[in-house]
Amino acid sequence: MDIAGFAIHLMELLGGPGIALVIAAEALFPPVPGEVLLPFAGVSAAADGQHVLVPIAWTTAGSVLGGLGVYAVGRTLGLERTRRLVRRLPLLEDKDVDMAVRFFDRHGFPAVALARFVPMVRTFISLPAGIERMPVALFALATGLGSGIWNAVFVVAGYLFGTAGGETLEAFVRIYSSIVAGIGILALLGLLTQRLRSRRRKDGPPTLEG
Repeated sequence: MDIAGFAIHLMELLGGPGIALVIAAEALFPPVPGEVLLPFAGVSAAADGQHVLVPIAWTTAGSVLGGLGVYAVGRTLGLERTRRLVRRLPLLEDKDVDMAVRFFDRHGFPAVALARFVPMVRTFISLPAGIERMPVALFALATGLGSGIWNAVFVVAGYLFGTAGGETLEAFVRIYSSIVAGIGILALLGLLTQRLRSRRRKDGPPTLEG
């Protein structure tokens, strides 16, 4: 069973709390494909006869919970220790932390809210918010606002297809999962290529001495 399959099984097993737990895990472990999982929350709610606001509330609660976890890491470690931690992670560099901190310092509340619309960035923006000790309530509000809008788009789409059921639902699941998987692979390859080029430029060409 792959990560998405396991996450979906957990959502079905635990219901609303399972949905929140899975979405929170996406903030802490970005490989968990949130954009794939959100529509399934809507599909499950439609199958159970729940109102569409129920899965939106659970997914948003999970986003806030996961965001607070990353926020706590930045607040506990501070700038220098966070930079050292990120330096050890694959495909990330400490300059990413510096850029995120500058972006947060420039935009503050809107930066946290708008970052929720961008995969990966929505996880990373929580670090500078913690490092700069943004008030917890304000951070939770910004995260909830941005995540609530973002999640609702995917949850409502899944809910509508779940209501339709039958071949329409099966086609949606098949096509949507393929598209998201393809985008994820392309994004990963793009990031890897950019990092390799950056490190080659940093190392520079060999020099002859003597």
